[in-house]
Amino acid sequence: MKEQKIEGYWFSEYSPEYPMPEPNVLSEEEAKVIYELILEKEKTAGVSHFKGFTTSRLTREYMGSREYWTPEWKWPEDFAKHYVLDHRVKPTGEFLKYIGYKK
Repeated sequence: MKEQKIEGYWFSEYSPEYPMPEPNVLSEEEAKVIYELILEKEKTAGVSHFKGFTTSRLTREYMGSREYWTPEWKWPEDFAKHYVLDHRVKPTGEFLKYIGYKK
């Protein structure tokens, strides 16, 4: 079985292998389109619930405690709204292709 790819997980002292999110990379229009595409994937994705909350790497506020997953990918619940729409962080090219984003 193929391992799931991960999107929207960020650097921390416990996970130094992940990148830091880069805000303000997308235009507002790009962010809105990508946000909507992620929401479409979330409609049919599985949801896992965890104890505790994540902390935004951009604002330090507490975020969600759920994760969306499909056989191919997984991403945290706050990824689409907080990172992509609100802070215009650009997902990886592979994830953009997966959600059907065409620029």
